[in-house]
Amino acid sequence: MSLTETAKSERELRKRQAFTGREQDILSVSESLMADKGVRKVSVDHIAARTGIGKGTIYKHFDSKRDLMIAIAERHYGALFELLGRSTDPAQALSDWIEVRLSGARQSMLIRELTETLADDCGALSKIQESQSRMRKRLAQVLSGSSTTREESMERAMWLESIVQGALVEMESPLKSGSFDIDEWIESITRIASVLLSQP
Repeated sequence: MSLTETAKSERELRKRQAFTGREQDILSVSESLMADKGVRKVSVDHIAARTGIGKGTIYKHFDSKRDLMIAIAERHYGALFELLGRSTDPAQALSDWIEVRLSGARQSMLIRELTETLADDCGALSKIQESQSRMRKRLAQVLSGSSTTREESMERAMWLESIVQGALVEMESPLKSGSFDIDEWIESITRIASVLLSQP
């Protein structure tokens, strides 16, 4: 490769990295704004103003607010998928997953709101479900201790996910007890996960 080709290749790499970094900034700001104000109240104009990135540039990354919402949900499930693969110890992987889910209640509730907002859009829901399903399969693999997904381990994954989702709803409830302690919930659900993990 000549010096000119090398310089051109490095320049292209920097451009791609800048594009990816800008896209992640847009997603992070959008997520924060939507969690604070509600999904329907945040426009692309709000996102542009907060990021300092022109509206036209945002549309180079995402064709519409709908696509931006889908990307936020996909990134959420993608991060959970990656988290489940970080530790070789299944108990630790489950504990980390539970802690991130419950300590990130605001983000989890945002994903729920995004999904409800897109409820009439079958194409959008299909994309989000695909990401969720991929994460759920990884959860089932961690629970089974295998790289394959058996029906029983998928049932346990769905059950564990439902318990975590129920805890998230409780955390956001105005009826929540004044003595509610998130650490106790994390510990309790981690104990349940260890029982699921020990099932044959």
